[in-house]
Amino acid sequence: MINYRGVTVDKTLGKLTDCLGCYKYWIISVDSRVAIFAFVILLFGFFSKTYLIRTSARLIFVIYLIYSLVDIYLYKFLNQRLMFSDIWIYFNFDLIIETLNKNNKVISIIILLISFISIFFFVFKHQQSTFQNIDKFFSGILFLTLLVMVFFVKRIDYINDVTIRNIVEINLKSTLDVQYSLEKEKEIIDQIGRYEATSCSQKEIVNQPNVILVVWESLSMYQSKLFSGLNNWTPNLDKIALDNRYYTNFFANNFTSLEGRLALLTGEKTFRDIAAMTKERGRVGYWNLERSVPQIFNENGYHTAFLDGASLKFTNTGEFMRNLGFDYVEGQSYKGYKGFPRFGFRSVADNVLYDRVIDYINSQKQKYFITIITVSTHAPYIDPVTKQKSIEKTTRFADKSLYEFYLKLEQENFFEDGILVITSDHRSMTPVSKQELEKFGREAVSRIPLVVVDRKAVSSQISEQYLQQSDFLNSFEYLISEQYCKRNGEGNIFSEPAMPTECIYHSRGDFRDEIDVYCDNGKESAIIKLDGDNTKVIDGKLNKENEIIDYINASRISARKRHEEYLRMQTK
Repeated sequence: MINYRGVTVDKTLGKLTDCLGCYKYWIISVDSRVAIFAFVILLFGFFSKTYLIRTSARLIFVIYLIYSLVDIYLYKFLNQRLMFSDIWIYFNFDLIIETLNKNNKVISIIILLISFISIFFFVFKHQQSTFQNIDKFFSGILFLTLLVMVFFVKRIDYINDVTIRNIVEINLKSTLDVQYSLEKEKEIIDQIGRYEATSCSQKEIVNQPNVILVVWESLSMYQSKLFSGLNNWTPNLDKIALDNRYYTNFFANNFTSLEGRLALLTGEKTFRDIAAMTKERGRVGYWNLERSVPQIFNENGYHTAFLDGASLKFTNTGEFMRNLGFDYVEGQSYKGYKGFPRFGFRSVADNVLYDRVIDYINSQKQKYFITIITVSTHAPYIDPVTKQKSIEKTTRFADKSLYEFYLKLEQENFFEDGILVITSDHRSMTPVSKQELEKFGREAVSRIPLVVVDRKAVSSQISEQYLQQSDFLNSFEYLISEQYCKRNGEGNIFSEPAMPTECIYHSRGDFRDEIDVYCDNGKESAIIKLDGDNTKVIDGKLNKENEIIDYINASRISARKRHEEYLRMQTK
């Protein structure tokens, strides 16, 4: 198991850094530190004469084994490590069933039952074993081998070493869940109004266009020749961008699909919440919001719809999007998808989803705002055409499907009174390459493409202003409403020209307790470490450092207070 993780990670990082073979033994070394303790615990589990010690030791070993296997699986297929804070997300029963066998739930349930029964008998029923000489010999050899790997393997420096750390280090080094003191909370709560205050102004509305927001799963700068110069996997997206309007400095606020959508649809920066292990992780503070993108469209006479090609059960997407204010929410269970091939999260391919969207908009009798969530480019990157695992092939498929959708919209005369917005939920969950780092530096993990097709826009074709996902809330209101409200420092995507945001905030996925901040169109930058009362800048410099830290603290504390109020309302 340790060797397999070493080979798997080395294969990925080696290709990206031109150093194949450099990481394998380092990974085996750091994992051996935990394996030594697991091995000792296992010995107690086999040979202790006390039932309680024997049973507890075996249970701990089984937990270690399962956790390690899931961690390897997540890295192999999602390029993510299993953090304690994400356990509620990935140990979701529906997701486990799909992982085991996406086409036959009965077989999956049988496999799970057999596994649980086997574990039960191993932990609670298996009797004490005798320690023979041969057992002592091989145990000693294994123990010495692990010790050698721990103390005699040379460490290789790598910027994203969270990929290499063992399952204990990736969790214990994080200060993400450090609580704020009551004194700090009281101090911040008194200031929350200052940070959440909005200023409003009136403007004349020429027309209210139909709006389609395409959230292309994991669309990244490195995949586009136009946006990065690195790969030419999205020639059709590049063509649409060159013929219309595109933004070269657009940023994702977070690293997951859930929080990327939240930023796009709520206007919040989606800082990681304080709650430790909860199934609401990522949504803490975002239920029953007073303002959201669908609510703004609804208030201006629009019909709002959320069309997802995947299952709405994962992370409770369906219920949450209805709570945000969408009039209609649809996922892979739509009856019209019957008979089509299924992929990750029981999703249909992008081209099938886009055809459904065309049918849906043709049925509308009023102005509409539609959010489309694509899935074909989600890990493990199975190309719907060849059924092969390939990031390039799935990206090219998604690019072709988008362009066909674009042409159909033209045939339907959508652009006579409609705007198409194309962006991503987050950068691809793949390690950053050396070429990306050379071109974008630390910003490589947060930059994503943004393209707007608005035939009535008069501004320049290229926008170089620094903007982020959370700017869409006030930008959409500016687009369709006579009263336009925004919080201080927020950008405007649709103004002529675009107005930059004061500061970009990106919560990192590799180091969960760190936030990258870029202010003044990238002239200032810093890394802020979340650590309760001791939240601070650990690298870089910001002119308004204290104010920015207070804003982050206020946002996180405010989100938790909103969630506590939401939970109180649920129990009434």
